[in-house]
Amino acid sequence: MKLSEIAKALNSKLVGEDIYIEDVTSIDAERKNSVTFVSKKAHIDIFNKGDFSAAVIEESLRGESIEKPHIFVSDIKWALKTVIDLFYPDEKICHYISETAVIGDVEIKEPVHIGSFVVLGDGTKIGVNTKIEHGCVIGKNVIIGKNCLIYPNVTIYDNVVIGDNVIVHSGTVIGSDGFGYVNTSKGHFKIKQVGSVVIENNVEIGANCTIDRGTLNDTVIGEGTKIDNLVQIGHNVRIGKHCILVAQAAVAGSSNIGDFVIIGGQSGVADHVNIPSGTIIASRAGVPGNIKKPGIYSGSPVMEHKKWLKTQVILKNIEKYIGKEREG
Repeated sequence: MKLSEIAKALNSKLVGEDIYIEDVTSIDAERKNSVTFVSKKAHIDIFNKGDFSAAVIEESLRGESIEKPHIFVSDIKWALKTVIDLFYPDEKICHYISETAVIGDVEIKEPVHIGSFVVLGDGTKIGVNTKIEHGCVIGKNVIIGKNCLIYPNVTIYDNVVIGDNVIVHSGTVIGSDGFGYVNTSKGHFKIKQVGSVVIENNVEIGANCTIDRGTLNDTVIGEGTKIDNLVQIGHNVRIGKHCILVAQAAVAGSSNIGDFVIIGGQSGVADHVNIPSGTIIASRAGVPGNIKKPGIYSGSPVMEHKKWLKTQVILKNIEKYIGKEREG
């Protein structure tokens, strides 16, 4: 691919020779005939001296001494996504249904890809251009939209609804029973979980996640939300649009998460908690109750991030404070 083609895709202009590019690489993995990305001043010297052929460079670095062909962009992350897509386009779906797949009375809109040893229950509907890889088990009356990618060994229970352009990575379970029991002196008695799970359009769910079905109402994952690996979503939870949940986060039952919320890694949200849109929960935070206004929150139990920083300073110097009190 000519460098000028990359510049055109980025709506930018090429500075220097229009050379041929074979691949894309990171700034710490120099490779001939490759284009890399420069977002920091310190990386310019690495680019100039390294075995790179060209670079896409953050606009703020214009004016620096750059010795090789390059392209300036205002958004380096969007440029990275765009260039990777150029070199690694999505695979086109060729209609294929494995002979080993176990398929009930299912509605399939061709083309689809159904891999080896996939199980599809009666009443399930699969949208056009959807790929279900080997070993997946999909229950009865499941709806999966168009352009979805279900990686190997995913389990989707009965009655789950999945929208369009959804990606689900290996090992994830969607629609398992919520953790609901009546606790008595004679033991714990299971409450049937008769709700389901709704995954809206453009959601991506990482590997080994669990999303429980609702008790009566549905558990809902809003449009555009991205869920990292090893995340647990409890029954009746409603997560808004375009949220991010980082690895090992957990949201307990019946909590409501607004739009554009970020929940950091290893954070926990208690049951029946409301978190407003635009809130950021730092990693390893604990949210025991409602958050009233958007902001950045840290600690366990959570507090406003600035207050948490002050608390950390006090804790770090606690021996000094205790010593002063004793002297007094």
